[in-house]
Amino acid sequence: MTCSLLCYDETRYQGDEMITFPVLFINVLSVLMMVLVLLACWRARAKQGAPELFIASIFMVIWAVGSFLELVSISFEVKVLWRNFTQIGVFLTPVAAILFAVSYTGYLVRVKKQLIAILYTYQSIGLLLVLTDYFHHLIRKSIVLVQGERLGAVLVDTTIFGKFLITGNFLLLLVAFFMLLMASLTATKSSKEQIYSVLLGMVIPIIYALLKVISNEQLLQLLPISGVFALSGVFMLLGINRYDLLKIAPLAHQQVFRFLGDGIIICSTNAEVVDANPQAHELLGEQLKTIEQVLKQKVPYWERKVLEGKQTEFELRLGQKSLHADFYPISNDAQEVVGSVTLIKDVTVFRERADWLRSKAEIDALTGLYNRQTFIEKVERELERSFSEVHLLYFDLDHFKLVNDRYGHRAGDLLLAEVGKIAQQPGCVAGRMGGEEFALFSSVHPRQKMEELAEQLRSSVESMVLTQDGVEIRATISAGLASLTNPSFDQIYHLADSLLYQAKREGRNCVRF
Repeated sequence: MTCSLLCYDETRYQGDEMITFPVLFINVLSVLMMVLVLLACWRARAKQGAPELFIASIFMVIWAVGSFLELVSISFEVKVLWRNFTQIGVFLTPVAAILFAVSYTGYLVRVKKQLIAILYTYQSIGLLLVLTDYFHHLIRKSIVLVQGERLGAVLVDTTIFGKFLITGNFLLLLVAFFMLLMASLTATKSSKEQIYSVLLGMVIPIIYALLKVISNEQLLQLLPISGVFALSGVFMLLGINRYDLLKIAPLAHQQVFRFLGDGIIICSTNAEVVDANPQAHELLGEQLKTIEQVLKQKVPYWERKVLEGKQTEFELRLGQKSLHADFYPISNDAQEVVGSVTLIKDVTVFRERADWLRSKAEIDALTGLYNRQTFIEKVERELERSFSEVHLLYFDLDHFKLVNDRYGHRAGDLLLAEVGKIAQQPGCVAGRMGGEEFALFSSVHPRQKMEELAEQLRSSVESMVLTQDGVEIRATISAGLASLTNPSFDQIYHLADSLLYQAKREGRNCVRF
């Protein structure tokens, strides 16, 4: 038999070909399942990855239908016609598989347009050679009909160039396979199930085709490739319906789940932690149950907020770590709360930096005491909470200017620093009010304790001896202690200030009450 420029050698049948009911059932079932996959992808076409999977499913349906019709055809010419028709699926399914993997995982997405142009062009070369008479000999040497026990099979002897193109099919699918496999290594459990179902559904027919080539078409006698798509359809439908493929965020979103710096915790409506990204595990524990227990113990109202489904934020400390969390309920299209997501960020460095900056702004660098503004703010807050007698001890260094003039400012700074150390007393808020002036405030000590403390402070400064460049430096203080009930800051400050100046007028190095 001659067909254009290619000669087909035909082995005649020994009897009528017959197709059994099981073979017919499996083939029809496989086509039906692939059509169901098509419909599922079409319904989810707005989702990321769905259009690519829809296109891949179209090519697989072409492959399945063509293989089945080739199997049941009686005429050799018709068998060859359907064999050529299946090559549309054979050459283009691997391309669609790679593009689905790109869209689903997010890998190589920046060059997706270039991949579409390059891969479809490359695969179309083999397809055009198959479908055109003039260049057909470049890909096939001959086509022979081999008689089976019940059905005849078309055996194609390909050229070296044809083998090269067919090898490209397997390499393309291998790339798609490894892209999905690499994504599965770091994916969450639910995403892993999605990936595996897709891998099995798309790889099974290609593996079969590879084995068919290796066995020199003998595998076709045992199991027609069209029947293989029944198993392929099962896995793909399992992924779409059982594991919410294309309904839950695809792996492109999973990459955000994994690589986002924040810890992400997914919970059910009954406050059960059902998923968490690596950052959350690192912060809170290796097991999901551990994360759940930590949140319930450290943030008692977290569980209540989950059950209520109300947005909130909170902070917690775990050892040396400071964590900030934002809680968001998850709602479906009917505005029903179906779960929640908690974003947890490690703000330890930020808090330490903020504390350092606040310390620089609040603390006098020389003495280690609060500066004037911070001291006043803290005392005013204390006054708002206190309804009993409070005390303000106000003092300064006597003849401090002479110390600076006689011994230098380094000596003066040393003296201020030492007085600052002495001024830090338990139960008191201490501050440097400016220059050589200091203040201590207490709302917890009784009057007698503050009088004793004031005298102790005066005595400590008087007995203090500092050495600067071999020269001894001594100093004294004058102090005023004011005690009032429910005063404003200005009231108690002015009273203490007036008592301080009374001490100076009466000879310095003394405390006046």
